[in-house]
Amino acid sequence: MRERDILEQAIRQFNSITGAVLQELPVKKLVGRADAVAELRLGKMKTRFWVEIKNEIREQNLHGILNQIKQNPGEWLLICQYIPKPIKEELKHRAINYLETAGNCFIRKDGLFFYINDKAVTKHRQPKEGKLWKQAGLKFLFGILIKPELLNTPYRAIAEITTVALGNIGPFIEELKEEGYVKDGVDNGKTFLLLENKEMLRNKWVELFNAVLKPKLKQGRFRFLNKNDLQNWQEATAAVNGKFYWGGEPAAALLTNYLHPEFFTIYTKGPKTDIMKHLRLVPDKNGNVEIVDIFWNPIILDYLTKNKHTVPPLLAYAELITSLDSRNRETAERIKQKYLD
Repeated sequence: MRERDILEQAIRQFNSITGAVLQELPVKKLVGRADAVAELRLGKMKTRFWVEIKNEIREQNLHGILNQIKQNPGEWLLICQYIPKPIKEELKHRAINYLETAGNCFIRKDGLFFYINDKAVTKHRQPKEGKLWKQAGLKFLFGILIKPELLNTPYRAIAEITTVALGNIGPFIEELKEEGYVKDGVDNGKTFLLLENKEMLRNKWVELFNAVLKPKLKQGRFRFLNKNDLQNWQEATAAVNGKFYWGGEPAAALLTNYLHPEFFTIYTKGPKTDIMKHLRLVPDKNGNVEIVDIFWNPIILDYLTKNKHTVPPLLAYAELITSLDSRNRETAERIKQKYLD
């Protein structure tokens, strides 16, 4: 189900059940990672929420959501197609407002209180998502989010840059249209494709990258052979010449000059033995270095930053914004402001 449909259906159902008035408010620019702003009215009482929209909250993305709203959790309303019972209990325990499309909810703010827990959820609650939100689709979206102009290039060029099969490009674009992320435009009589709701699409990509794509890319965990190698990690960067790219915390350090990395993520297209030799790494299942397979064509870096030793900023942002470390999340916001907004 599209996020817009989830929002509208949840609002209709809630208003029908409660007699209150919940409505989306028009805003010129959303603050932070909110998907919408909503106002709730009952009689003379009213309050507003930042809204986060999800198809379904799962265990693997719950921590990311809690981190996102950590500073002011009572100001948020989570609107979802479905929330499993244990997670509802967790949200309720934390006094975090939620609303399902079926009408089940826990909302408490500014003197207003609604708790509904007896509305049946449809058997077909799970959205019938195509390949767009699976591994190949997430690779495709990575390229489109970095350079939306790719939508108007030949399919073969899109396939080469995003490293997905040529036959998938058309279906992926159609799914984007169906979900409201791409629309047709006309300029001087010529038609073109325009990316819409980019921030909403980026937020969903970030969530699913960490849950779906990245776990399939890992080659293993390691540690530096000695402390000097760890302390001088940047000196090894100059000689690599595209053999590997720093991700996560070291990428953030290079992109922002703000973070001192403690955990090192390395993306490579070559065998891990080459990286181990170059950086003097040894296997360690509890080590603070992870080696991950590259899933994009490095040519895409030409669209981005002059720093060719890091992953694209979108990827570094995705890895840090879901971290449990507050400084990592703060650094992710700096990356977002400098490179993504």
